[in-house]
Amino acid sequence: MNDNSNNQGFSNIHGVPSVHQPNAPNYQQRIFFNRNYILSIHGILRAALIIFQFAAWVSAAAVLKPGNNTSENLQGELLASRSAYLFFSITGFLIAIIILLLNILNVINLGVFNRLPWNLLIVITDLLWLIPTFVVSIVAAVRETQVKNLETNQDLFNIGAFGSAAVIFLI
Repeated sequence: MNDNSNNQGFSNIHGVPSVHQPNAPNYQQRIFFNRNYILSIHGILRAALIIFQFAAWVSAAAVLKPGNNTSENLQGELLASRSAYLFFSITGFLIAIIILLLNILNVINLGVFNRLPWNLLIVITDLLWLIPTFVVSIVAAVRETQVKNLETNQDLFNIGAFGSAAVIFLI
């Protein structure tokens, strides 16, 4: 009378169809080199972001000419601007590399990670360093005019380093 072969251990005494759980999404549960991400627009933009962050880091580091002690030669405002720009450009550089590696190695599709809202997490982390870096790049552009107007210590500063750091970020 009862056909229990399709019900997996539940009796069908009332003739009601049994409820089956839908199959979980078929995520690849292993780490591998995800070539499709690198070739996608997201991967290309992330790689370009890493290159620009590195260029901004180098530009901010090049404010002083080689062989100069930072704390003795820079005025307080210039030192603070350079330090802030270095902090946010290095932070953005590292965050962009971590996000790139998580996507390239397919870590975002593993186990519990596939349940996280990755797009939201990426937007939040990018905004956490993007907004302060935008503000610091504007400050760097202002500091460039101050460095150009300094008549003393012209041999200590690389003219244009603050300006190039500001332009690189705004691109």
